[in-house]
Amino acid sequence: MATGEKDTSASGEDRSSLASRFTNFAVRVVSAVVLVLIIVILLWWGEIPFTVGIALIAFGGLWEFYSTFSKHGYKPAMLLSMAAGSALPVIAYFLRDSQDLTPLALTVALYIPVLFAWCIFRRGSESPTTDISVSLLGVVMVGFCLAHFVLMLGLDTAIPWTVPFTVIVMVWISDAVAYLAGSAIGRHKMAPHISPGKSWEGFLAGTAAVFIAAYVLYLTVNRGWLSLAVSMELAAIVCIFAPLGDLSESTVKRELGIKDMSSLIPGHGGIMDRFDSMFFTAAVSYYFLRYFIFKI
Repeated sequence: MATGEKDTSASGEDRSSLASRFTNFAVRVVSAVVLVLIIVILLWWGEIPFTVGIALIAFGGLWEFYSTFSKHGYKPAMLLSMAAGSALPVIAYFLRDSQDLTPLALTVALYIPVLFAWCIFRRGSESPTTDISVSLLGVVMVGFCLAHFVLMLGLDTAIPWTVPFTVIVMVWISDAVAYLAGSAIGRHKMAPHISPGKSWEGFLAGTAAVFIAAYVLYLTVNRGWLSLAVSMELAAIVCIFAPLGDLSESTVKRELGIKDMSSLIPGHGGIMDRFDSMFFTAAVSYYFLRYFIFKI
């Protein structure tokens, strides 16, 4: 009798755990679909709405980033850095046709000495160099990297949305399939001391899905620049730099001892948790396409 009661209890716990995982996964899928639709609508709507959307994502991500560090005793130059980081996608909008990145580099070059002055002369900061490092990390990782999605609008001048759309779709497919496969069959952890949830099984499944998606995009986007070879090369970039971006943000969270940057997006955590795979991928994809494919 006792054995039967124990088995029944265990079975109930298993069912409860399974139901909870299914609910979490469903919420995550719905949230991801909504986000994808918002980005696609902004791209379809026009270059200005898309730029505004990217700037708002940068602003929200930086707010999460600096707020989280502030709660753990750090004192980043929050207002200055949020302004600089969210301004970079807007500046990129005015550079997209000329592809002259000098103003973008100048903005970062001016931000750095102002940041030093801000943190050095501000009262109450016991470790200004640490605060400077945290502030600069957010601006470069979030604002600067995301600005490259806006710069992509100037690559295919005939149909500007096709370049960022192609990269964004690949990244989200990589994320979704890697998460699903990792949750279902993940056994071998990629970096257990940083992100216990990331597995090699998920990575391999995500990689396969991205190459399949790249082939489908090659067939459907139907643009001269997106040859089969280029689509496969973009897939390779996504497979390397999307997981690296995810793990990089996880490194920050593990140092702070937190699971998510915030709870803003159901099933995903915060903006940083949702878009971390985009950061490095956006920058590397842009420079690859600009210098090797469009040759601007």
